[in-house]
Amino acid sequence: MLVYSKLSHKILHSHSTPVYNKTHKFALLIGIKNYRLNVKYSVSNNILLLFIIIFPAITTAQRFGSYLKYGKNELNKENYLEAIKYFNSAVKQRPASYEGYFLRGVAKYSLDDYIGAEKDFTNAIEFDPYNAEIYHYRAIVRSEQYNFGGALEDYGTAIELDPKNPYIYLNRARTNLFLKEYKTAISDCNNAIKHKYKKENVYVIRGMSYSGMELYKEAIEDLNTAIRYDPSNSNTYVQRGSVWMDLHEPDSAIVDFNKAIKIDSVNSYAIFNRALAEMEISDTLGAFSDLNKVIELSPYNSYAYYNRAILKIGQGNEADAIDDLNKVITLNPDNIVVYLYRGQLKKATGDYSGAMEDYSKAIEIYPDFADAWYERSQLKRQLRDFKGAEEDQKMAYRINEFNFSLNDSLKLDEQMYLKRLITFSGEFYDKKTENNKIQDEIVDIELRPVFTTVLYSKDIENIRMFDTYEKPLYHAEVITLTDKECMLDINTANQEIELLDKEIFTKPENPENYFKRAELYSHTHNYNNALFDYNIALMQDPNCIMAYFSRANTRYKLTELLNVEYESQYQLNSDFNPPAGNNLYDTTFLRKSLDEILQDYNKVISLDPDFYFAYFNRGYVKCMNGDYWGAVSDFSKALDIEPNFSEAYFNKGLILIFLNLKTVGCENISHAGELGIQESYSVMKRYCFK
Repeated sequence: MLVYSKLSHKILHSHSTPVYNKTHKFALLIGIKNYRLNVKYSVSNNILLLFIIIFPAITTAQRFGSYLKYGKNELNKENYLEAIKYFNSAVKQRPASYEGYFLRGVAKYSLDDYIGAEKDFTNAIEFDPYNAEIYHYRAIVRSEQYNFGGALEDYGTAIELDPKNPYIYLNRARTNLFLKEYKTAISDCNNAIKHKYKKENVYVIRGMSYSGMELYKEAIEDLNTAIRYDPSNSNTYVQRGSVWMDLHEPDSAIVDFNKAIKIDSVNSYAIFNRALAEMEISDTLGAFSDLNKVIELSPYNSYAYYNRAILKIGQGNEADAIDDLNKVITLNPDNIVVYLYRGQLKKATGDYSGAMEDYSKAIEIYPDFADAWYERSQLKRQLRDFKGAEEDQKMAYRINEFNFSLNDSLKLDEQMYLKRLITFSGEFYDKKTENNKIQDEIVDIELRPVFTTVLYSKDIENIRMFDTYEKPLYHAEVITLTDKECMLDINTANQEIELLDKEIFTKPENPENYFKRAELYSHTHNYNNALFDYNIALMQDPNCIMAYFSRANTRYKLTELLNVEYESQYQLNSDFNPPAGNNLYDTTFLRKSLDEILQDYNKVISLDPDFYFAYFNRGYVKCMNGDYWGAVSDFSKALDIEPNFSEAYFNKGLILIFLNLKTVGCENISHAGELGIQESYSVMKRYCFK
């Protein structure tokens, strides 16, 4: 069958797979000098005035220097989250200095937060536009985001400012290798060697560039040199093995892959490549075993699922193959090739409506995908929709003629966009190693839950405070809240309740006592009694703002409890199923409960429009009810009032990613990570950079 676009139906392996290990980020902090604070002060004859003016300035400088010092210590120990906390303080202390932004950008880059890192490097450049290392780092994070035009521009500026820095040439060579600019990559490697770069990876990159030019003898020579420099680097054997694969010598390739696995038995990249070689020699059992091992080590690796699907198709097991392709689409929801391939499988198994949906989805994502138009035309013809078939076939030929007329002169940004639509998320890492990176941890990705009041807690770190000074509608001058579960000791709570029982008996008209008792009931999961007391408190004091807030929270907890099909708080997991899809609020009773919860939050906001926790909680409940844009609006309002509300950034970002607004969603997730939410880096790794 003719293929009407330049895409291949069978993607087994890509030379764009990284050829280096980023763990240490190319000699982290190379070129980052030991910063000295050079603060000058003027002298005045007035000694008292001198003290008043200079002393605070010295304190500010000392604080700034301390934050940088402690942050760099954590950075060098690879404690990136702690480092970011110190650099946040440094930036706050001295916002017009490049150092805090630059170092925080390095920490974010090390966590694969390329969005946040680029933003920080851009801020650093504003305050130090002649620092080559800042342009160098920004070039790298731009490259990671497929902004190759911006990356190459930054590499050029960095080289102009520091023409003898071999690391800049080395990293530009990596980018050029990815872009298949092999001659330029080789030139950059030669420049790195000229400027006395002596490590093996320069020969790996140059070797893979030779391989791209089909100069396999030179490629093997360079990879041999790299192995002589460091025979313990397993990934160099993998790269040499891939050259043997290009030479159609899978047996030689397997020898190298075995060497790599002997050095590192859980190197998922080596195991995956051995599976490809085993597929070439028809060792189906070996390939299955290796792909299963890759999935065990890297459960989000869509390369492995895709190739396992191909093996299953070869065995005539189309149903299981479709299951694996479903996983690939879950991990790569915009991959047009997988929709096309799954559509073909569905068509072969008689699922014509499913096939039609897949072809249409591929066209929706990329309207110039000629293959999808052609396949859909053939399916329509089979279903006797001859008019629709003719229209789709004409579109396929029209796109194909246009593409051929371009003579491969697509703009770089269009080429990269198309590449992203056919590239899988690799994620070759070992989840079992002790030095696993935070962003590679396997975590459940879920919305941060509602905030509730705290009565007693030793866990100070998770406590948030809301200042109610001079706000008469609150029962205390500071409200303490948390989004963690805070179960009270039953005996302690019962003792407090007995005391309140006596108070209420003697002073039944005091709403505060009912509110306090309701709080105790709620925190010990005695929800019915809690609601009864909240109602009495509000009858006696219709403006008791925290009674509305806590009643809403209690009603929500009770709603969770009453829903027998509700297993856990709704998770925005790898399937990204909408909340309405899990039967959470299908009954009239539950919808009525949700309405009552939202009414209580509305009342809180009407009484105090600055109580941002109420917006946050209302946004969460709106999301549970399927009102995603209402939720985004509420989280945004909470952030307008409290710009450092990390949980609001996180939830807003997740929902926007779910709504396919990935760019702005990932920006919010990045900000949440900067403010301390560790799960943000796992979200970005899985959904933001593919």
